[in-house]
Amino acid sequence: MSSPCSRLFRAADPRTHPPSRRHVPEPAADGILRYSGEVMRFRDVLLIVNPVARTVSRPTLAVIEKALSADFRLEVAETKQRGHASELAGQAVADGVDLVIVFSGDGTINEAVNAVAGTETALGALPGGATNILVRALELPLDPVEATGVLIAKALDDSCFRLHLGRADGRYFAVNCGAGVDAAAMRRLDAKFPKTKSSFDRVAFRVVAGELLVGYAGRRPDLSVQVDDREPVPALSVMVGRTDPYTYFKGRGIRMTPEASFDTGLDVLSVRKLNRRSVPRIAWQVFGSARHVQGRDIDYWHDAARVLVTSETPFPVQVDGDVMRERTHAEITLARDALWVVA
Repeated sequence: MSSPCSRLFRAADPRTHPPSRRHVPEPAADGILRYSGEVMRFRDVLLIVNPVARTVSRPTLAVIEKALSADFRLEVAETKQRGHASELAGQAVADGVDLVIVFSGDGTINEAVNAVAGTETALGALPGGATNILVRALELPLDPVEATGVLIAKALDDSCFRLHLGRADGRYFAVNCGAGVDAAAMRRLDAKFPKTKSSFDRVAFRVVAGELLVGYAGRRPDLSVQVDDREPVPALSVMVGRTDPYTYFKGRGIRMTPEASFDTGLDVLSVRKLNRRSVPRIAWQVFGSARHVQGRDIDYWHDAARVLVTSETPFPVQVDGDVMRERTHAEITLARDALWVVA
């Protein structure tokens, strides 16, 4: 498959976008594909904006639009409801757009990821949510204007790379997937705050998660998890991470999968049981030392390729913070080199 950085683009105004010539790609030591000689620019860019995302504002958006339009043929589209970003990104792929940039939180970015993955269209992410896990993992600035500057510089330099993704029953995820406590928390949050989830205060999540932890404490495991070809083990909750931290709370990393990396496979944490007395200790550890992975009631696997979660009763699953329908069987796999990323 050719790189989106190497495609020939349709003619543009030579005064603003001088035509480029094709050159032989030269792999750099860092594995990022770059081209020698004249730069092969990304030309057509779609900026998808969630106007109700936590840190999105009209003045900031105006600055970002002006910066992007100075170097690219830019179109801007605002999402209207859940799922709209997937439609917009899918149409962009069909139209041959070179780069889709999403200014929102991880949930909206995930919608675009699922539309763009497996295609020649590349993805860029700007921080617009409460946690911005993917943006942080890509080491982009948390200021959206500064992050825009980085994306512009990378795109003009024709610098892009392939990113491994996770895939849960056909649904791609960039940062995490969970069955059990965190999936139940996101489902409860959807029920309590159906119209304001994208801009909720993280205190709301803390309250909901607290309710769930207390509710799960002392329960018997009702899930079974099998990692690669190993024997299945009982589980109360299963968390599959692509990043460390797994997520964030008020800017502090929650290190559920401390060995996870974009450079490796899936990291899996499985909780066999949760004692009420151990909740404060585990909570302290996931914010720092990550020694919870050594606990006797916790199983941890690094660099896995396949995870199978089953149960006799339906359980919720979340991907990048978005809740999927309940199911009794979830297969989570690693999709290698599935997404072109500019970052």
